[in-house]
Amino acid sequence: MHAGLRGGLRGRGAVFDADPPGLAPRLVGLLPFQHGSSPYEHPKELPFVVFAGGRGLGKSALLDGLRDAYRGRTPVALIDCEESQFAGPLMDDRPREAWSPVAQALLTIAEQLAEPVTGAGRVPFPRLAAGLLAVAAGGWSDRDVPGIRQETERILLLNGTGARVAGSAARWVGRVSVRLTAAMSGTGPVAEPIIEAALEAFSEGVSPTHRRLRKAAYWYRDYPNAGGSPKLGLILVSGQLRAGGGSRAHAEHHLVRALLADLDDAYTGALQRPHRLGRPVVLVDNAHTAPGSALVGSVLRHRAEGIADRVAFFAGLRGQGHPALRDAVRRTLPEVARSSGWTPDTSISSRALLVPLSPPAPDDTRK
Repeated sequence: MHAGLRGGLRGRGAVFDADPPGLAPRLVGLLPFQHGSSPYEHPKELPFVVFAGGRGLGKSALLDGLRDAYRGRTPVALIDCEESQFAGPLMDDRPREAWSPVAQALLTIAEQLAEPVTGAGRVPFPRLAAGLLAVAAGGWSDRDVPGIRQETERILLLNGTGARVAGSAARWVGRVSVRLTAAMSGTGPVAEPIIEAALEAFSEGVSPTHRRLRKAAYWYRDYPNAGGSPKLGLILVSGQLRAGGGSRAHAEHHLVRALLADLDDAYTGALQRPHRLGRPVVLVDNAHTAPGSALVGSVLRHRAEGIADRVAFFAGLRGQGHPALRDAVRRTLPEVARSSGWTPDTSISSRALLVPLSPPAPDDTRK
């Protein structure tokens, strides 16, 4: 076990060990706190790992440790689903029905995953940016134009420029935000004219920024009932999220797919970087609350439908009886030290690997 681990992680060598590799390096493909690679235990489909148990067992410390172990070497994101940003919209005049904790979580995750890592460039998220922009537009009014421009710029920066980038890319984002707010009539629904203005802006120019967003917009032409129209697909995403219930869940599920598709492009598509090693890591703490439960369920469903992704997901869950995990493969922490023993069946929740935590002891994984 790595000597740099904090005291709260003693006895967690089943997750962090390097020789032989523990659970994390076998799933991520990289040794923790080091620059070496590790063989994959699951080279194709991998389990969604859920660390479960009551308060005080170190679930949050374990996820923090995973972030520290891989940050700067592979894209890593950590969200705590109990944070206030997931409780309601940040803009005072945003209708709650036009805001989604899942959409907010995806924005926060993508911003962290887009941070540069050693030997590779930023991961762009054009599909997710297009979808989040459509969702945001469903709640805009002309009462807070500065706030709308700020939100637009935050979303569009997911397209690969990054929050700290200046120059032509940042100026283009600023121009687009001005153009979108100008499309607001001040009366009636604004989502459709804003989406139309965004698509027009994406279609102009030949820079990588324009090309990525053009391709991303066309991805939404396959949205159910869009009839091959990217514009209608994005309008449906926006409208269904506002509708609530099953329609909202469907729109959120598609936004999760957008995040995974963008990551897939970064690792295997035309945008693949030759030095991008291992897998991206997404860490979801307090996953028993929104948006965690919906996010976990959506990823499991995609995998059960045969839609592969290359993301190493780890979550912390209070308790062990979540309905979405009733068929999860269950293993103790010592049992996963050298092999997960995970094989899914036909059920959705079998794509999860549930690992109950007990109070750590230094020799837990060395018996």
